[in-house]
Amino acid sequence: MADWPILDLFYWLGVVTILLGVGYFGGLWMGRRPVRENTSELMRERAILKLVVEHAHEGLLIHDIYGRIEWSNPAYSRITGYSPEEVLGRRPQEFILTPENQISDEEIANFKYDLTKFKTGLDELILNQRKNGEYFWNQLTFAVVEADDVENTKIILICRDVTNQVEHLQELEDARTKLKHQAEHDDLTGVANRARMSTYLQDQINESKGNPRDIGIVHFDLDHFKDVNDAHGHSAGDAVLRHAASALKATVGGDGLVARIGGDEFLAILPDPAGPKQMEALAQNILGELAKPVKVDGHRLRVGGSVGLVLGDSSKLSASELINRADLALYAAKRTGRSQVSWYTDTLGAAHRYRRMSLAQLDQDLETGDLRLLMQPLYCLQRRQVVGYEVTPRWLHPSEGLVDPVKLLSSHEDVRRIAEIERFALEQGLSEVKRLREFSNIPFFMSVNLTAASLKDLELTETIRTVSENVEFSKSDIVVSIDEKLIRFDEPDGLLGAMEKVSGLGCQISLDQFGGGHGGAGQLIHVDADSLKICPGLIEKLETGENERKLVASIIRLAGEFGLEASARGVDRPGQVKILKELGCTIIQGEAVSGLLTPREAEAHIRDFEMELQ
Repeated sequence: MADWPILDLFYWLGVVTILLGVGYFGGLWMGRRPVRENTSELMRERAILKLVVEHAHEGLLIHDIYGRIEWSNPAYSRITGYSPEEVLGRRPQEFILTPENQISDEEIANFKYDLTKFKTGLDELILNQRKNGEYFWNQLTFAVVEADDVENTKIILICRDVTNQVEHLQELEDARTKLKHQAEHDDLTGVANRARMSTYLQDQINESKGNPRDIGIVHFDLDHFKDVNDAHGHSAGDAVLRHAASALKATVGGDGLVARIGGDEFLAILPDPAGPKQMEALAQNILGELAKPVKVDGHRLRVGGSVGLVLGDSSKLSASELINRADLALYAAKRTGRSQVSWYTDTLGAAHRYRRMSLAQLDQDLETGDLRLLMQPLYCLQRRQVVGYEVTPRWLHPSEGLVDPVKLLSSHEDVRRIAEIERFALEQGLSEVKRLREFSNIPFFMSVNLTAASLKDLELTETIRTVSENVEFSKSDIVVSIDEKLIRFDEPDGLLGAMEKVSGLGCQISLDQFGGGHGGAGQLIHVDADSLKICPGLIEKLETGENERKLVASIIRLAGEFGLEASARGVDRPGQVKILKELGCTIIQGEAVSGLLTPREAEAHIRDFEMELQ
């Protein structure tokens, strides 16, 4: 503590006091010898020095070579509480040391200054005790007044009470420590945050240079954590996160670092794990601890988690590579059904690199507009003609051929790409359907499937308005088809709000995959839809499955009761067409009419297609 910068001032004050003290006491010492100076002038100088010394704020002591006090000034008595009479002839070690710093009587009795190691200006900070038992920080500065005989050498000791300064410095240090902790730890759970995790991992890698070792990463997050917040509130979600952090800390113990790296994601770093079996056992223990119920407002909440594991050579892998591998392992665990443990493998890494290369090519093709548009005719069973087209984007994959690019992407991670692809389908689709209208003189409508990525795009309605006006296509002839499982009644500002805006433009809304088991009839009360599109899974078994046929019939009747048009996709066989017509279905699409067509193929289909209805 004696090295703290704020105490430098006291050091230099001590030096000045030493000089004065040396001058005064040196004068006393020299006064014993014959002098030739004017006696009155010498006495006057000594009187001034004495006045300065006795009124100094610092305590002053004269020690003999054995540390015994020969003289003290009033300030020393004020600082320590001991009068000059009480300290005269004694060593400070006898009365001023705190109990925890006491030394033996033998050490005190044998004390002697070692002048070979001692020098003027020596500085020391020590915790001492006043006569009343109060502790104080004492800054000591020493000076030597040499004599011809070493036994007559005197030590001047200057004492300064710097308790307030030390306590202030301690408060600053505590504040710095607290701020550092806050900067490196998660407020909610108390575990390390992402910044601290990154620093710790890099430190472990740096320390292992020249001494290769494995580093283990355990990456896990909570399954369906959003459902906890939605059903029980954020306070319940916070309780679950604290429970997860506690489970991870209890399992990892002091063998590594536990961090919350975002949302419901946690990561543990094990600097030198015993091996794969230990890590797998640790992962299972985490899932076991996590499965224990959390009590919140009388409810017993249970959550699961998915765990990704990595064991990597610290001499060959960077911190970012280790974390990236842990991410891939976690995603693999989620894909296998959640509440699972998955290891990173070279195969997993190769698949990721392949996907990354594919996405890079897709981004390039998106930028150049090098996508394809395919169209599937929508046939009206009542009017007995094609009345519209469902448009869908396709991309020429480097190795897999023509694919639906949206199905290759993650709805959570690739929102921008998905919205851009669906915008291409909307713009190009309107242009091509408008061309088919002019070619056939039939007012076809256009249907386009949009996901949450597009519906949450703040520019969607403006895009529809602008594109439709540019190609002179009525908005009422645009059908926006939305998978019914995307609709959540507890998100009033989410997709329902976006659907209302699209509907407000004059576009039609169709609920796709109806009857697939994700939604229900209750949706029709809340959603301002214009049509229902029956799930292809029901249509597939329409001819042989009695229950499927009953359900399809119920959906068509329900649509009629709500004033909605019933349509079906995946209609591939004449038998399905016949049953749907009998049940009152209006619009069908599928191989029974046509598969996906290019715009040029659609022209030929208009000329040549005719369906024979029984």
